[in-house]
Amino acid sequence: MIGLIGLSHKTAPLPIREDFAFDSNKINIISQSIMQSSEVDGVIIVATCNRTEIYFTTPSGCIKGAVRHIKTCLNGFVKADITGKEHFYHFFDKEAVHHLFRLISGLESMVFGEYQIVSQIKNALSTARANQSCGTILSRLFTKALEVSKQVRTKTGINQGAFSVSYAAVEKCREHFSDLSDRRILLLGAGETGELVVKNLYKRGSRNITIVNRTFSKAEELALRYNGQPLPIEELFTALKNCEILIASTSMEHIIKASMAESFSPGHKIMMIDLGVPRNIEPSLGELPNVKLFNIDDLQKVVLHNEEKKKSFFETANKIILIKVGEFDEWLGSRKLSPAIQNMISSVQEVNMAAVETYGTSLSVEEKDLLRSYSRHLSDKMINRLVKNLKITTGNGRKDEIIKAIHQLFE
Repeated sequence: MIGLIGLSHKTAPLPIREDFAFDSNKINIISQSIMQSSEVDGVIIVATCNRTEIYFTTPSGCIKGAVRHIKTCLNGFVKADITGKEHFYHFFDKEAVHHLFRLISGLESMVFGEYQIVSQIKNALSTARANQSCGTILSRLFTKALEVSKQVRTKTGINQGAFSVSYAAVEKCREHFSDLSDRRILLLGAGETGELVVKNLYKRGSRNITIVNRTFSKAEELALRYNGQPLPIEELFTALKNCEILIASTSMEHIIKASMAESFSPGHKIMMIDLGVPRNIEPSLGELPNVKLFNIDDLQKVVLHNEEKKKSFFETANKIILIKVGEFDEWLGSRKLSPAIQNMISSVQEVNMAAVETYGTSLSVEEKDLLRSYSRHLSDKMINRLVKNLKITTGNGRKDEIIKAIHQLFE
């Protein structure tokens, strides 16, 4: 059985999501903790700035026991109370598969159609494989999801226009500054999101970009590609005093503190956009008269405008997703049926061979070969009829109780 426990920007406010903003190290530890139970034989954790989702499989079919175990594990790593269902969604089997296929296609993202989720899901799968925690079913499911994303994005125009939170952040800047070419911009963070920010700023004509990163070499590398100015993180405060726009996208909580603004010159106005989860900028900075602070949830207006332009792609994308959900369901069903079919084949062939040996003792070699050939023909016919009826009766592997009975009958 496949299960999913998750929360996202649709169900939980930013302060709650911050508690579940797991880095790669914490994901490894939590995954190993979850895998300690016999209730779970596979787990993949997808953690982005807008969501945290735990996909799992349970061999026993006891979904309540698996969910209870996973929540117990999470309790040791988060401050928030996860016993309630207010901010969490739970999907199982087909619903979980459908949700993942929508997610990787960009239909569940804050920015409709964004592509960054594809690399994030790839990374989640790679991490789980490295930890040996994903299992056969989840490995196949996530591989299928990548196939779905490719087909949806190829057959629709879903990638056109705004396709990342980084793009939305730059559009928010353009709402306040019509010309970005001469604005003094400070980017804090040179990861994947930071790179998309710089790329979009550069496309909009920005040529005065300073890049600060904890690892200076990454800031240098990114600055070189987009004609920016790299600075070591020790000079962050100086850079902050001189910039007009700050865009932060790191994993460091509250690296920009309210106390830093105390030495700003009286006329110094600054726009700050915090793309971090947990937040990189102390929220109280937004209360200062010379600071305009926006966090990731404040980008919704840009996002909603973008969604209106893309609703025409919904129908095509959903049709593709439903077909792919059906294909995965067929594979899952056939996987359940395979042991039962093998039991039937072995049983029929065993009876066939025993009968040939019993009744062939008084026959000539030629007669025995004919008997063996005829009995094999009959057993193949019987096996084909049994397998066909088994698939029909079990709904191609969806009815576990019938499969169990077949195991017992032909064991």
